Amino acid sequence: MADHMIRAMAWGGRVRVAACDTTATVEELRRIHDPSPVSTAAVGRIATGALLITSMLEKATGREPMVTIEIDGDGPAGKLLATASPKGWVRAMVANPLATADPKVNGKLNVAGVVGTSGELVVTRDPGIGEPYRGVVPLVSGEIAQDLARYLLDSEQIPSAVLLGVHVVPAGRVGHAGGLMVQLLPGVSDEQAEELSSRVRGLGAVTSQMAAGAGPMAWIESLFAKDLTVLGEIPVRFYCGCSERRVETALMLLGADEVRSMIEDNPDGPTLLSCGFCRKEYSVSTADLRRVLRSVAAGGADDGPN
Repeated sequence: MADHMIRAMAWGGRVRVAACDTTATVEELRRIHDPSPVSTAAVGRIATGALLITSMLEKATGREPMVTIEIDGDGPAGKLLATASPKGWVRAMVANPLATADPKVNGKLNVAGVVGTSGELVVTRDPGIGEPYRGVVPLVSGEIAQDLARYLLDSEQIPSAVLLGVHVVPAGRVGHAGGLMVQLLPGVSDEQAEELSSRVRGLGAVTSQMAAGAGPMAWIESLFAKDLTVLGEIPVRFYCGCSERRVETALMLLGADEVRSMIEDNPDGPTLLSCGFCRKEYSVSTADLRRVLRSVAAGGADDGPN
C-alpha cells in the first residue's frame, strides 16, 4: 500500500492518534542523500516524527501550516532537520549522511550513536495564522521517538507515546518505515493511562508489525478495538519545494558578508549552490549575487519568502 497517514480520535475524544507508513518516502530520502544505514534510520525517524506532529495542526485560511523539527546533538551525524505539512509532504536532511556508529548489543542500528545523547531538539509549529510556536527541549535519548515524547510533555503539556521505526535491509534499501503517536487529552484517568501504555508497549516495534503485514490502521485498531473515530487518511510523499526564488531568499538571509565572500571566491561565476533537502543544484551568476548584495544593503532581506 502507498505511504499514508491516518488520524483518529478514541475513547470518546479523550485520546488523539496518528499513525503512518512512510516506507517509500524514507526510501526516497535514502536515494537522495545516500546515507549510511544508521543515518538513513535517523533521517527517516525525524521525517516520520514531523509528519506525526502535523496531525496536531488544524486547517488554516492563511499560509500553509507546517512543522519543522531540528535536532542538534553531539553525535557524528551533526544537525538533522525535517519539515512537514498536514497535506502529507515532508522533506528532511542530515548534515553528515555518512556518519556511522557501532550497532547496539542486540544488533539493531544505533541511532543515538550518530545523533548523540546531549544537545537540543527544537520543534517549530506554524499553524498558518498568527505567530509560529517554538519549543526547545534537551535530548533525553537521541533515539528521536523518546525525545519527541519529552517535547510533547514538556512544551505542549500533552502526555504522549511515540513509536518510530526504520528497517534497513542488508542491501541498504529501506524495507519498512513508519510511526505511531498516541496522545492523552483531558478526561483520561491514571488507570486508563496505564492500561493504554501497556497496550502500546505490547504493540512492539512498528517495523515488526509492518513486516508481519499489519499497517497503521491495524495498529490503531489493536489499541482501541472499535472505540475510535477515524478523522481522515492522507497520502504521504517526499516534496522539497525549492526554487530559484527561494535560493535568492536564502542568500539574502545569509547576509552581506557571506554573499560578498561568494563573489570574491569566484568573481567570474557562476556560483553553484545545492539544496540541502533534495540536492538540486542552482547556478547563480555573479551579476545575480551582486543584485542580492545590493538588496541586502537596502534592507530587502526583511521581505522574506512569499
